[in-house]
Amino acid sequence: MYHLAVCDDVEQDLADAVAVAASLLKERGVAYELQRFRTPAALSAARERGAAWDLILLDIMMDGQDGIELAEALREAGDETDLVFITSSPEYALAGYRSYPVSYLLKPLTREKLGPVLERCLERRQKLPSLVLDALEGGKITAPQGDIRYIEVFRRELVVHCGDRSLSCAGTLSAALDTLPAEGFYRCHRSFVVHLAYVSGIQKYRFLLRGGGEVPIAMRHYQEAQERWLAYLK
Repeated sequence: MYHLAVCDDVEQDLADAVAVAASLLKERGVAYELQRFRTPAALSAARERGAAWDLILLDIMMDGQDGIELAEALREAGDETDLVFITSSPEYALAGYRSYPVSYLLKPLTREKLGPVLERCLERRQKLPSLVLDALEGGKITAPQGDIRYIEVFRRELVVHCGDRSLSCAGTLSAALDTLPAEGFYRCHRSFVVHLAYVSGIQKYRFLLRGGGEVPIAMRHYQEAQERWLAYLK
């Protein structure tokens, strides 16, 4: 069952988003449960009562608490639900990057806009294959792709950082990158590959990671790094 929430204080926009999302999920044969909210407070209250979702479609500009404030509150509470911001103005794009949304979509919401983003969210729910590498003492080490935050070369060893653990193994960064999906993993430095799904922001010459930490960006890759991350968000 795929659980989806839509929050928008404009009734027609809310109805349109619900209709588009429901149509796309039915078309893909996905069993779903959809909840609609007119205010951020109503969504927050449902969350406090134990409601949980796989995806939240969230309007940015609403009366009272706006969508960005709600998203940041959810993240601060440890909620890692996929978020898609919906906005009527492009000037608000990237305003909520600290809550690491999957995408920003301009109103009116259409099947053509939401379809590719929803597809990506559905794919993220599926178990990704593991990265298989050679252990230093022989044998193999496996790391689920979805758990990898970044990979680095340190003292001639390959170190795969997965959540709260790090795996040291043999091999090269290039060989590891060749086995990973190009859309989600980016070599931003001669010694680092970052998983863009874990990036919460970008500052000069470094990616900021959700949950803490950062990954350096080579000076010559900085412009490209910004473009790759923005392309990933879209």
